[in-house]
Amino acid sequence: MKEPGSEPDRLRVRTGAEPSTEAEATDTSARTAELRAALDSIRSIRHLTNLGANPEARPAEWERRRLLRTVSLLLEAEGIPPSAAGESGDPVRTGYRTCEGDRLATVLVCWVGPRGSGTRYQDQEHLRRCQEVLRSWGFEALEVRGPGGRRYLEVEASRA
Repeated sequence: MKEPGSEPDRLRVRTGAEPSTEAEATDTSARTAELRAALDSIRSIRHLTNLGANPEARPAEWERRRLLRTVSLLLEAEGIPPSAAGESGDPVRTGYRTCEGDRLATVLVCWVGPRGSGTRYQDQEHLRRCQEVLRSWGFEALEVRGPGGRRYLEVEASRA
């Protein structure tokens, strides 16, 4: 099965749902360099394709078509750790987890961790950091409370 947002010879994004062995294998200085290069590429794409006085301030069409990939990449590249999944799919590491939203052209960002890790009490602080990162890149990120009062972000590309 193909990973979301992955294509041959491209940086594999981490949504936080990857197996822990795969996530740990990519925690390297080479990964950090790849993420920095990806951020530079996003800036270049924006500069070349967006019109107006400040083309880098809003997402390009390319990003809108790959929203899950872009959001996941931005969070990791800005130093926010992705979660990782165990064999059962449950989180084994605390961090963000991204997935397609219920509405078209939206991505959900949750803060998850292993059972008993206290993530429920940390989620507001960490989601606020995710929100700051995404807003600084021109995305709209609205904090929502879901079932059981759990917080998450609903993210979409801004048009302004």
